[in-house]
Amino acid sequence: MVRRTKEDALSTRHDLLDAAERLFSERGVATTSMMQVAEAAGVTRGAIYHHFDNKLDLIDSLMDRVKLPVDEMFEELAKAIPDDPLGQLKHRCLKIVKQVQDDQHTQALINILFHKCEYIDDVLPIHQRHLHGRNACIDECEKLIEHAIEKGQVSRNVKPRETVIGMFSLIDGLMYNWLLDRDYFNLEQVAKTSLDRYCASLAD
Repeated sequence: MVRRTKEDALSTRHDLLDAAERLFSERGVATTSMMQVAEAAGVTRGAIYHHFDNKLDLIDSLMDRVKLPVDEMFEELAKAIPDDPLGQLKHRCLKIVKQVQDDQHTQALINILFHKCEYIDDVLPIHQRHLHGRNACIDECEKLIEHAIEKGQVSRNVKPRETVIGMFSLIDGLMYNWLLDRDYFNLEQVAKTSLDRYCASLAD
């Protein structure tokens, strides 16, 4: 009975996340209420607040749901090509692009953050969480560029932080435009070509 109760709770949580993902994608975060998410999942107001404190908590959980596979990919890359920091950075970007293109939960989350998340009022903390995650990732990738400079893969005239921000802007821009019209171009293919050219320019 206890096991069944735990399974039911996990199932309810999963249903709530799916409902939040769907409604946030369709209506936006600011205009979607917790009660609407509960109704879409077929549960009570008490049930949703048992699992999540607020919309920020829902967004955090949506992020966590897609975060672990990405972290595992990065660890595998570090072990597979330890002496190729620039290659690690490029592959990281392509892994994320591929996950956005192929995984519906990642795709929905990125679409919510880019197109459906109005950073005002009670939604503003989501913006802070997004910035914190982005800045931490920039710091980590900056170290890879510094390592690439030491290995001679990148010119010593290159500024690591500016380089990483430029790369992030390239990838974010491609994902942003692809999400506007997924049939207009192949995200993974264009990202690979663009990254190859960007990385090649770093040796000058």
